Amino acid sequence: MIMNWKEEITKIDPDIKFRAQGGWLKTVEELDKSVTNGYSLVGDFVKAGDFEGEYLEGIYLDCNKEGSAKKPQTDYRLFRFRDGKVRLLDLVIDTQKNWAQDFWDAVEDEIEIIHPQI
Repeated sequence: MIMNWKEEITKIDPDIKFRAQGGWLKTVEELDKSVTNGYSLVGDFVKAGDFEGEYLEGIYLDCNKEGSAKKPQTDYRLFRFRDGKVRLLDLVIDTQKNWAQDFWDAVEDEIEIIHPQI
C-alpha cells in the first residue's frame, strides 16, 4: 500500500517532532534473543519520511530522534501495519541500554498472529 509514513505516525502521535535529529524505520520479522540490543529485532531497513512510499503489511520499528544536538532524545515505536491501517503496539521514550527487550513480548505476540504455530 502507498502511504506517507510521517503523516501516518503523526496521526497516532501528534506531538512527535518527526526526524528532528534523525531516525530510521525497519521491518521486524523475527527475534534473536542471543543479543539484547536492537540487533535482537531482526529485519530490514526501509526508506521512510515525509513522502509517499510502498509499505508491505507487517511489524515496523520506528526510531525517532528529537531534542537538541546537545540533549538528544531517542524514542522507539513499534507499529503493526495490516489491512491498510497503522497501529501503535508499544513505545519506549528517551531510551537507555537494552531498550529492545521492552518490545520482545509485543513482537512475539504479533509474530504468533502472523505465523501461528500448528
